[in-house]
Amino acid sequence: MNEISILIVEDETELLERLVKYVSIFCDTIYQATNGYEALCIHEKYKPSIILTDINMPKLTGIEFIEKIRQTDKNSQIIILSAHTHTQDFLKVIPLNLVSYLVKPIKMEQLKNTILEAISKLMSKNNVLLNNGYLWNKENKSLLYKNEVVSLTSYETAFVDCLASKVNQRVSYEEIHNYIYDYNDYSQDAIFTLVKRLRKKTQKDFVKSCFKFGYKIETAF
Repeated sequence: MNEISILIVEDETELLERLVKYVSIFCDTIYQATNGYEALCIHEKYKPSIILTDINMPKLTGIEFIEKIRQTDKNSQIIILSAHTHTQDFLKVIPLNLVSYLVKPIKMEQLKNTILEAISKLMSKNNVLLNNGYLWNKENKSLLYKNEVVSLTSYETAFVDCLASKVNQRVSYEEIHNYIYDYNDYSQDAIFTLVKRLRKKTQKDFVKSCFKFGYKIETAF
């Protein structure tokens, strides 16, 4: 599942090493931090898909860290780890849209199920997890990369929507043209120009060419 990136925030070195080793089963891209401030810097730079964080940490607590990132990031799937079950902590995290609140000592089977739940939410009915870490939100018609919106024109948005509606399938030039331009005079050159502009905004193989037929977009899995 190497298109999913995970940030693990834990100030206990031994537990952090165990978590990193276990989570590597699910994901090749793992970031780690030992305090909330360090985690905030990593989040700003890499925008991980999933965050696994302790609550009680130096410099910036887990709750303070989450509150800060939720100001701009509504999409990361967040799992909290804590040695306590304080009611006050529960009340603070309720508005932060968490996947789960896990109490230490962590049971690895429980952690596994929670991570799989987070991945499932990333691939919900409104989201399509695409190759190279892109996510297409079908409801908002928006393309995200590392939880940041990729700015698209109306035609580019329609193009991605067309391919994402038939993800992993070849979509012909004619079908793409009719979807975007509403049955106006057919122009393959218009599609070529559109794809050329889109590729400047995305990674090279985000849109895959299907020789003499059309294009397709693939999922991460």
